Amino acid sequence: MSMRFVPVLILAAAPLFAQQPPQPPQPSPIFGEKVDVNLVQLDAVVTDNRGNQMLGLTKDDFIVRENGVAQTIDTVDYFTNRRLIDAPESLAKFKVERVHDERYLIFFFDKASADVGLPSEMIRARADVARFINDHLGADDRVAVAGHDVRLKVYTDFTSNKEKIRRALNEATSYGLGIRTKDAPATGPSLMRNMDIDRMMNKTGSVYEALDLLGDALRPIHARKDVVLFSNGIVGPDEDIRGGMVVNRSRFYDPMIESLNSADVTLYPVSLVSDFDAPAFVHQNLATMASDTNGQYFRLHTSFTTPLQQIEKRTAGYYLISYYTKKRPGEHGFQKVDVRLRNPEFKISARSGYAYGD
Repeated sequence: MSMRFVPVLILAAAPLFAQQPPQPPQPSPIFGEKVDVNLVQLDAVVTDNRGNQMLGLTKDDFIVRENGVAQTIDTVDYFTNRRLIDAPESLAKFKVERVHDERYLIFFFDKASADVGLPSEMIRARADVARFINDHLGADDRVAVAGHDVRLKVYTDFTSNKEKIRRALNEATSYGLGIRTKDAPATGPSLMRNMDIDRMMNKTGSVYEALDLLGDALRPIHARKDVVLFSNGIVGPDEDIRGGMVVNRSRFYDPMIESLNSADVTLYPVSLVSDFDAPAFVHQNLATMASDTNGQYFRLHTSFTTPLQQIEKRTAGYYLISYYTKKRPGEHGFQKVDVRLRNPEFKISARSGYAYGD
């Protein structure tokens, strides 16, 4: 989910895409007070009971409620890597406002959880990701490679260059220094263009802080971004383990989740732990992070190819639902959202809400 704030009596700011931006409704007072008109965007995947994605839905097929109140949906865009359709947009049987081809993937390697050196599973994960890139990367796919050891590191900005991605994968799994300046491609979407370099270098000591900053840097890209997170398990520096369980939540956790949800970032953690009898805390936070960002946790697998194939299927297409809502100036918090379909035979997976305000 992403949200932009529009001051009262001023129309929407920069367009989301090349087409003319939707016009926000005229604001009206709440209890005589002025309000901010906010553009909310929620991503959703719709499938049948066998997991096949349903294509061609319109805004009339969705129901969005906040606090039980139905919201007026403004637009519905469909994003796909076109493996789900076999015709150009001009011939496709879609009624949605526009079909977009872009897909954004970030492969993130958590090395802070490695006790001594790099685990062999991470090396295997790197090899399987390289094969995935070689076999499945489309012309309109954009891939970035990042990781964390003592801080957040970005090894390549978004690119579709397979050789550049392979070099970044090697650097990510060999404790490379990554990009340390605000370098960014001259055109196109960029992770580094909006990166706070000082914060990256000095204030991302935990994985939670690293993902928080990653969300902030990704927010200007108005599409869903999918992070494939390879990890041995994440426990914050201020979290305690008792009886094999994390018993308190890190102060860095909620800001991370708010940042990721506000930037339409979905986490797909993939466990690097091959021990089926590993204590619960190894998986606890990874599973919660996936659930809180509308993702999926891959806990037990014999090959990294299997979760990558499932992630490929889940990221092949999604709907981006846009609508306007009103909040009082200065308000901030987390707004829960209920997204449903008018057809009860379909299944929907959608983000549960969004953060608003400063």
